[in-house]
Amino acid sequence: MTRLMRTLAAVVALVVAVGACAEAVPPSGGTPSPAATPAIDPLDLRYKCEAFPFAPGLLTGAPGTAEQANDPIAAHLRAHLAGEGPDFDSLPDAGWHLTGQDAQHAEFVAVGGDRRLFVVVLKNGPEGWQVTDHGECQPRIELAEGLGAAEWAFDPAKPKPGPATQVFDALVTELSCNSGQPADGRVVGPQIVSSAETFLVIFAVRPRPGGQDCQANPSTRVRVDLGEPLGDRKLLDGGRFPPGDPAQPRP
Repeated sequence: MTRLMRTLAAVVALVVAVGACAEAVPPSGGTPSPAATPAIDPLDLRYKCEAFPFAPGLLTGAPGTAEQANDPIAAHLRAHLAGEGPDFDSLPDAGWHLTGQDAQHAEFVAVGGDRRLFVVVLKNGPEGWQVTDHGECQPRIELAEGLGAAEWAFDPAKPKPGPATQVFDALVTELSCNSGQPADGRVVGPQIVSSAETFLVIFAVRPRPGGQDCQANPSTRVRVDLGEPLGDRKLLDGGRFPPGDPAQPRP
């Protein structure tokens, strides 16, 4: 079993441990955020590319076969996968899972080269089902209503956590449009899930009310207590799928 597969298996086995929430540590001179409620239900952790969430185990088991189904939606998917050109070459030819479908939308995901995830979206319009979007998928965690996604990174001005580390500061960044404002006082979490090989640390943010401009959002410093020393386990951002290295924020 590869390291990535072991990491994903750890995500699926979420019942092994659940951490408590911590307080956000504001910039100097501010006031601490109130204790927050958990960002997610750790027994029902789900991720999504577009509209339909899926459990992590969907992509760690056997390859999907949804493209072989005998229905118009699968037929449109097969025809799309047979397309030629750079936009189509990266799409897996097989192994697709149907993550969800309703009267107007259908969504498929599959694992491609380098363990990257890909998505194909179809919509039902006046001319029937048509592919409207496809490409690489970078899933985010499915959050409760009223919560927005966030990612976190290590503080580059401090030593990276090592085996003896139990408490460290995470720099949490809101991903939704927020007019370039910090998330001080609105950070939810961290939620911590541990296994024999990993610590997953997950954050969310309560969005500000009203319309917001899309700018780069500054980070908010949050104190994280793992509850025990890190040891030789990997420390990962569990808000991404697959869980990501906080030292290397993705594009």
